[in-house]
Amino acid sequence: MATSGGGGGGGIFVAALWWICLMWGWAHVTPQTHNCPSRSDLAPCVCTVKKNGLDILCELTDQQHISRAMSKLKTSNEVIFYLKLRHNNLPKLQDFLFLGLNIHHLTIHNSSLAVVEESSLNSLGNQLTQLDLSQNGLISVPSTAIHNLHHLLLLNLNHNRITAIHNRSFDGLDTLEILTLYGNKIMSVESDAFKGLDKNYSVFCVQVRQFPYLTANETQSTVAMCRILIHMILPTGLEGLDSLILGHNQLKEVPARVFSHLNLLNSLELDGNQINHIHSEAFFGLEENLQYLRLGDNNIHSIPSEALRRLHRLRHLDLRSNNISSIPEDAFTGFGDTITFLNLQKNDIKVLPSLAFENLNSLETLHLQNNKLKHIPEEIMEPIVDTLRNIDIMDNPLVCDCGLRWYRDWLKSLRNKDDDVMLKKRTLCTMVSEHREYKVQELPVERMNCVGKNLEQTSANEATVPRGYCTVAVATAVSTLAVATFSSYRCM
Repeated sequence: MATSGGGGGGGIFVAALWWICLMWGWAHVTPQTHNCPSRSDLAPCVCTVKKNGLDILCELTDQQHISRAMSKLKTSNEVIFYLKLRHNNLPKLQDFLFLGLNIHHLTIHNSSLAVVEESSLNSLGNQLTQLDLSQNGLISVPSTAIHNLHHLLLLNLNHNRITAIHNRSFDGLDTLEILTLYGNKIMSVESDAFKGLDKNYSVFCVQVRQFPYLTANETQSTVAMCRILIHMILPTGLEGLDSLILGHNQLKEVPARVFSHLNLLNSLELDGNQINHIHSEAFFGLEENLQYLRLGDNNIHSIPSEALRRLHRLRHLDLRSNNISSIPEDAFTGFGDTITFLNLQKNDIKVLPSLAFENLNSLETLHLQNNKLKHIPEEIMEPIVDTLRNIDIMDNPLVCDCGLRWYRDWLKSLRNKDDDVMLKKRTLCTMVSEHREYKVQELPVERMNCVGKNLEQTSANEATVPRGYCTVAVATAVSTLAVATFSSYRCM
């Protein structure tokens, strides 16, 4: 018993001693510190210490000085969290330049870089997570130099002179999440160009504001669209894509089933092209997930309803700045129920048919400004007026008539919602009889002799008068007993 008890006491003593030693060790562990080489060793490069390692900046220098600075850094065994080579004369990235260096983020920006030798980046495969080669003179993707970068998350090749993306250009980049290629001169994309990115690739040429860990140069960039001139079909290898931006290129049509393999696509931007034809099956395969579609600044002459009908989850439809002159009554039949945002501004629309918005049961924002609308009668807007939170009808040649009362009343209802933006819009109409303009919210209804709800037209002569327009009919009856003059006012 004594032996057993002694053994138990000894075990407790050993455990206690081990715990004391462990606490003492923790108490004496010093946080890792980083130290810059001397200024003279790195000049003209500059070093600052960051929490995660060194931040090295080399600007306005040449290849010889950069090579010398890299040699000095190799003797320090420090983690280089940022290595930024900007505005230099560095036409070639030589083999083994970074051999022996632990670099996590590498930027070579605006440095006349035209050649990236095969072994120049190989040694960084286990550390490098971000590579920025933007605004240089590369004419092709440096595939052989980057294929061992197995931990790379971001590759920025913006604003180079790349003319084609060849098959398997990004092979080996197993972890790549963000690839940006806008501002190049790409004329062709081979069918297997993105082969190898299927598993982890999630974003292609997306807007920089969505990613807080991009470099300062990217964050400051106002460019938000890829400048890629693709051939008639998109390459395979992007099946998991969520957002695709192909704006401001030279696309002239959207052919059938061109996006059929992008089943998870949520947002598609095709604005700023020269599109004049959209095939009825152009969006085949996007039925289940596409919610945002931008087709503005093209040469579209009519709402592509046949192509859009399959998009039963569409919420945001932008058709601004096209050549649309009319809206068929069934334009939104089959897909309008889910749309909350519709932009038709800067088109050539002259008339709104009576059932134009009949199927837009969820519409919250409607842009009709900068068209050629003279009349927007209440019965046309009635199906959507209760859900609308924002409607813009500015810069149309609107006539001040009884049909605009709905807009004045709708603006008044916004006062309860403190919607200052809408209330401050200066929407004008012209009172023909007075040859003067009024703000629609100050429409002089009391002098327009509007009566109740808009009444139906009853004669062929009246049919030429737009509904909602107040007319004055004067009739005189003469009899032997008296002359009676009466006036009747009606709102069509």
